Amino acid sequence: MIGNKSPHLLARSILLCLGGFAIGAHAAPPQPASGPDERPQKSPPAASGQQAREQASVTLDAISVTGSRVVGGDYESPTPVTMIEFEQIELAAPNNIADYLNTLPSMVGDSTTMEGNNSISAGATGMNRLNLRGLGADRTLVLVDGRRFVGSTLEGNVDINGLPNGLIRSIDVVTGGASSVYGSDAVAGVVNFVLDTRYTGLKGFAQVGQSRYHDDRQQNGGLTFGTPFADGRGHFLLNAEYAHNSGVGAARDRPWYGGHGIMTNPAWTPTNGEPYRITVPFLNRPNEASAGLIPSGPLKWTTFDADGSPRQFDYGVLDLTGSASSGGEVDGHFATMSLKGAVERHSLFARGSFEINDAFEAFAEASHSRSVVNTNSSYNYYNGSLSIKSDNAYLDPRTREAMVAAGASSAPYGLLLGVASPRVEVNTYRAVFGVNGSFGDNWTLDAYYQYGESRLNTVVNNVTNTTRLGLALDAVVDPASNRIVCRSTLADPGNGCVPINTFGGASLSEPALDYVIGEPSFRQTMKQQVASASIQGEAFSTWAGPVMTAFGIEHRREAVGGAVDDQGQPRQWLFGNFMATHGENRINEVFSEMLMPLTERSLAFNGAVRVADYSYSGIAVTWKGGLTWQPNDSVLLRTVRSRDIRAPNLGNLYQAGLTQRQNVRDPWFNDTQRNIERISQGNLALKPEVADTSSIGLALTPARWPGVRGAIDYYQIEIKDAIATLNDQQTVDRCHQGDTAVCSFVVRDGTGAVSGLIRTPINIAKRTVRGVDMDVSYLQAVPFIAPGAELDLRLVASRLLESRNEDPFSSIDYADENIAGSAKQRALLTATFRNGPLRFGASARFIGKGVLSNEWVDGVDIDDNTVPSTWYLGLFGSYHFPGDRLEAFFRVDNALDRAPLVIGTNRNGINPVLYDVIGRYASVGVRFQF
Repeated sequence: MIGNKSPHLLARSILLCLGGFAIGAHAAPPQPASGPDERPQKSPPAASGQQAREQASVTLDAISVTGSRVVGGDYESPTPVTMIEFEQIELAAPNNIADYLNTLPSMVGDSTTMEGNNSISAGATGMNRLNLRGLGADRTLVLVDGRRFVGSTLEGNVDINGLPNGLIRSIDVVTGGASSVYGSDAVAGVVNFVLDTRYTGLKGFAQVGQSRYHDDRQQNGGLTFGTPFADGRGHFLLNAEYAHNSGVGAARDRPWYGGHGIMTNPAWTPTNGEPYRITVPFLNRPNEASAGLIPSGPLKWTTFDADGSPRQFDYGVLDLTGSASSGGEVDGHFATMSLKGAVERHSLFARGSFEINDAFEAFAEASHSRSVVNTNSSYNYYNGSLSIKSDNAYLDPRTREAMVAAGASSAPYGLLLGVASPRVEVNTYRAVFGVNGSFGDNWTLDAYYQYGESRLNTVVNNVTNTTRLGLALDAVVDPASNRIVCRSTLADPGNGCVPINTFGGASLSEPALDYVIGEPSFRQTMKQQVASASIQGEAFSTWAGPVMTAFGIEHRREAVGGAVDDQGQPRQWLFGNFMATHGENRINEVFSEMLMPLTERSLAFNGAVRVADYSYSGIAVTWKGGLTWQPNDSVLLRTVRSRDIRAPNLGNLYQAGLTQRQNVRDPWFNDTQRNIERISQGNLALKPEVADTSSIGLALTPARWPGVRGAIDYYQIEIKDAIATLNDQQTVDRCHQGDTAVCSFVVRDGTGAVSGLIRTPINIAKRTVRGVDMDVSYLQAVPFIAPGAELDLRLVASRLLESRNEDPFSSIDYADENIAGSAKQRALLTATFRNGPLRFGASARFIGKGVLSNEWVDGVDIDDNTVPSTWYLGLFGSYHFPGDRLEAFFRVDNALDRAPLVIGTNRNGINPVLYDVIGRYASVGVRFQF
């Protein structure tokens, strides 16, 4: 329920929370049973023997308070929770924890250091953001010890690069709506990173690795120190980490590179039976070249040798519209784009706690992390949008004569001039002060204040200033001095213009390049403040047992401010015309939750409600209701229904004007492909999205088969009034079809050609995702191999049944489209062998077959619409040396060195969201503890 601000509604909702649920509790940051409220204890660097057996027995149905504030003891949560334990993280030994999480079938890795490297103007290239269910990082809530973490982008997305990887003890992934428990954004689910805040001792790790191509080199290291003080009443913890990854250079450097993409079949006619589209290697735009190119007019296809002399351009094979080609002189429009950005990160985390008395403890945390990502994104490309004049001083006489003979005083000019390379730096600061403890017979209190600040500093190196390039290209001879100058300098001698000679690409002077190339920059500061207080405990008892309740209040304030370079304001850059965004949101919330057993230890109800008052959109109420039924020790049935929301984020509301280059087909000119400028702006009239989430599942721990545990859950998420925009092509096509309202967002030049778009988010869409998750594990002693040896098998799999996006103009189901992240079948199988100090194993990551588009018919709309299935083998292992102080470990990803599948993405023909693009990768390291 969402409506306008109303004090009476808010008051009634508060009474509902406080009265209807009797009492409620926040229960501090959610922690598993071995949480930070325990006394300090030494944490071993690796699990083995009985400890490993206990860890391995925890699967999808395990007790965890992530996803609930009251579930615990003998009761299970009705909301599915995938728990990733300490040992699993150790054996995976990832470069970054996000790399491991993105192997989970429920996660879609579409915002990583390997994906989105061509999204220059977004200002967030190379960040690691989590995306559950493919619903977007905006709808996945990231927590650290149960508390929100300050976002690094306007959308509030948390950059996982900034988390202290070596301090993470476990990760809980709630694969269902949890807005009533944690607030806005938990539509697809929650990822909670649980830190080992009670560690005592000194431990550390060091790790190195590289790919088989001798790139993607990594060096990771970290130290953690924890000690009690004041006779055990206090505890101090300090963690420091450093990591560096060199990344992977241009895609074209890989032997499998083919630059594949999709273009309109040049042989197609409406009647000849040829497919309309074909997948081709080395997809290019035939109106740009490093040596300069005249792409149209009387001198069409004229390019230049290194000495500036004219010659015929080899454009390869043109598509039906003439706006794309295969082959020719350029090896792919995105050939220079980095396969993986280079990342350097530092983090420092400190925590202190002190028992005020036997019941209460005060604590404080402070952390700082810094991550820097460098990547190559795109050529500076001009596809015929520049112009050269016949009197250009650098123009070869033969070309000048041909232009004069043709009566052409000028000609369109295409150019590739260097590679734009973003550098994205994020500094995140966070401080938490709080108190927790117990009072009465069975009540606990948690209260804290948290301040977080994320400073994003983006600099895009080597970007052309389009305004200056136009002036510098117009080079003429000064009749007074006989020197070559800019034509504009004749009228304004002090304008600083430096003429440039791009004909042939070999005569580019440093002064000229310095004049036309620069570094657009963008500085943005995100601030988040959270104040929360909550209580939980046993309210009363019924015939079936104690009723646990929880209630609390929370206030959040989120703000953004920034600054940009002067040349970005008038949009003079080709890329990176950043605009400073300023805005603030304030949210007040009350929440409550209840766990009521309905029969003794078999049937229980779990319900929650949260009322939020947003400063910009009024009041929203979220809730959940779930049942668990355990008829015997082997079977647990669970079901939950929830109402969740995603409130508009700072970007949705206040975006000042993000400028990006995009490709569209122009229906006014026979579907000619055009590269245009799109400006995205915020919308203060947005209201929160509303999602209805349902799940029903079964968890098994069969007594007849000790060591076997399993769970299977069906889920469905329906989002109404989803915040979305029409995609670029939809906007153009709707205008072409006569929709005058949509035409207000389409910019056309004097000839009628599409030259730009304006994009504004609105509550227009409906999003539906349905599927089935499965998690099965089997732990078996294998004494016939060695005394005390055991084998642990685990299969995590998902089946996507529907991933539909609807708006007033279309309804498209993306499930089974492997061109992005909507593969129908994904699975991760892991086998681990343990024997005393030795652990080793293997993993198999499977991606099922699919199609490029559900809208296309194979052989009609495209020559081959199919995408085959594939899988990747991983190997891992570790050995504990005598004395339990030192452990060595290794990891091999993509051990069979499988090349990525050819996917016609028009971005080098690969899809790093689903498939490995690095090749075989090996790393080794040591862990130590004293």
